[in-house]
Order: sequence, then C-alpha cells, then structure tokens
Amino acid sequence: MRWREAGVAIAAIFLLSRSALVLAAAFLENNVPLSYHGNTFSTAPILRSLTGTDSIYYLGIAAEGYHSQPVYQAFRDWAFFPLYPIVTKVVSILTFGDVALAGVLVANLAFVAALAVIYRLSLSYIDHDRSVRTLAFVAFAPGAVAFAMAYSDSLYLLLSAGAFLAVMRGHWWLMGLLYALATLTRLPGLLLGIPLAIAIAEQNGGWRSAAAWRAAASLRSPRLLWLAAGPIAFGLFMAYLGATFGDPLGMFTAQQAWSDIGRPETGNSTPVVDRFDPLVLLLVGTLVLYLFLFVFRRKDRLPASATALAVVSVITALASGRLQSIARYLAVAWPFDWLLANRRAAWFELTGLAFFGALFVIHAMLHFTQALAP
Repeated sequence: MRWREAGVAIAAIFLLSRSALVLAAAFLENNVPLSYHGNTFSTAPILRSLTGTDSIYYLGIAAEGYHSQPVYQAFRDWAFFPLYPIVTKVVSILTFGDVALAGVLVANLAFVAALAVIYRLSLSYIDHDRSVRTLAFVAFAPGAVAFAMAYSDSLYLLLSAGAFLAVMRGHWWLMGLLYALATLTRLPGLLLGIPLAIAIAEQNGGWRSAAAWRAAASLRSPRLLWLAAGPIAFGLFMAYLGATFGDPLGMFTAQQAWSDIGRPETGNSTPVVDRFDPLVLLLVGTLVLYLFLFVFRRKDRLPASATALAVVSVITALASGRLQSIARYLAVAWPFDWLLANRRAAWFELTGLAFFGALFVIHAMLHFTQALAP
C-alpha cells in the first residue's frame, strides 16, 4: 500500500470534483435564468444548489424529526431512512445549528472516507495505479454529484464499502454493525446482505463450495449470523414508524407519492420530463453505459461478491421506477468503477475519464437547476 501517494490522489480528486461543482453552482445561480427551480432547504449561495429536492426531506428530519403530515404536496418524509438525518443533527452542533451546512459537511466528509476505504478494497484485486483511477471514476461518475449534496449517498457508500472491507479482514462484528447502519441509511441497504453473504463464503474457500457455506453458518463461528443485524435494524425502523404514525411499512407507502408524480389528481403536480425529452435519452444512455460494462467483464476482474453488488444495485435502481435518479443509484456501486479502471486500452485512461467527467458536469447542472431531480 502506498498511502502517501493515495492520500495526495484522494485530496486532489476531491478538490477537483468539488471545485467543478462549486463553479457550476455559482455560475448557474448568478448568470442563468431558471425556467423551473424547485424548493431548496437553504437560500444561501452554493448551499441552495446543494440542498434541493430530497435534501428538503433529509434536512427537515434532521431539524424537526419525522412529520405526521406530508411535507410537500403528497410527499411524506417517512420514505427517508433515519441515519443520515441523525448524523447531520449531531454535526449541526458544530455548525451552530446550521442544518444545511451540517448536511453538506456530512456528505462530503463521508465521501472522502469512502474513497480511502474503496482504495484499500481495490488493492486486493488491482494495482495501486488502477486503484487510484477507480477513485477518479467514483468521484466523476454521472450521478456522483449526489455525493456532494445533502443526500445520504456518501454515507451509504462509506458504510457499504466498509462492510466489505470488514469481511475481507475477518471483522465479523464490524461487518454486522456497518450492514445494520447501511440498512438505516437507504432502503437498498437491506439487500446489501446478499453480496455480503457471498463475500463471507469467498473468505471460507469459495462461494460455489457447499463446505464454505456450511463453515460460514457453523455454530462454532456463525459468520452468516452477523447478517441478521440488517433485518433487525430494518425492523427497528418499522417499529418506530408503527408506534409513531401507525404505519410500520411507512417507508414503502410513502414511496407511492413518487410513483404518482405528474398526476394532479393525487396532489403531485411536480413537473416531469416528456417521454421523448432529451433528458430521458441521457438517463437511458447512462443506464446502458453501466450495463455495457458487463459485456467486457472477465471473471478474473471481479470477485463474485462484487459482481453481486453491481447486479443488486442495477435491480434496485430499476425497481425504484425513478428514472431521473438512475445515475446516482448506480454511482454507489463501486465495482462498476473497478471495471472502468481496469481497461487495458491506453487511450481509455484519459478519454474514458474525460467522458465520465463531461457527464458529471451535465448531471450537476441539471440537478442544481432541478430540471432533473436527482
């Protein structure tokens, strides 16, 4: 491990990506008349771009707790999981009660930590240079703008990558804890148990071996038992919603409002893109780009657990039905970035990253104007 070089690379990648976002936000806020701009939690410069759409709900929970009534139109904040708002509330003590600033700080600090964890994970499968390149693809992924916003994506990225690293090091209790916390961060966190189970079997001799699964589930060292932490955490959130609002499945029922977007009879008149809008082509193209990576996937490039994580990420992204969020749902699946960083063609080292960077800036501008809600 070359941590000094990696540290410099992480700092450079972080500062470059954040500089691009700040410049884009400043330019849009001061020079471009917006035909449509949704609500934001903060009205301060730059923060207004980083606290739009879902940030309103996350930061609202951090400031006031969950609300019994819809926060906006038919949208309830029960759909949003509690860990990120809790961490933001704690950090707001350091920002003198400024919840918006605290939320952005949490997202960005978690992202820096996630880059360090992903670098360490990457070294188990690819060399130092490609591991650093992986971090660049993570930071400049089309949906990576969410890692800078007051969203839970950065925290989820850190916790999920940390859980995999804990498996690799044999820290089973830590894996269970991080899995539980990931489950309390985003709904897809519950499905993280599938690739983690495969990762545990890989550590016991191979996921295709029945003996490996028996060893992982043995009473002497019940490693798979630690995966119960995720469902337990999910059950605790259900219990809270049931006791407080009488709806233990509120995280699911609240999602219906987003499925009804664009139907005035449901109270959801939020503008949506037309079927043949160029934005739809951009989003579909982003999905196709990620799926196309599997065409060139070789078995020796990804462990089965990483492949499972990528597949689960795609399935949950598609199952969400929110095409406008597809880029950020896939940005948290770092195995895709391993595939990109491991391309052997010399021309791809710069052109591939430049292409990702261009999509990153385009998505940022669309998100900041809320022409495309992330």
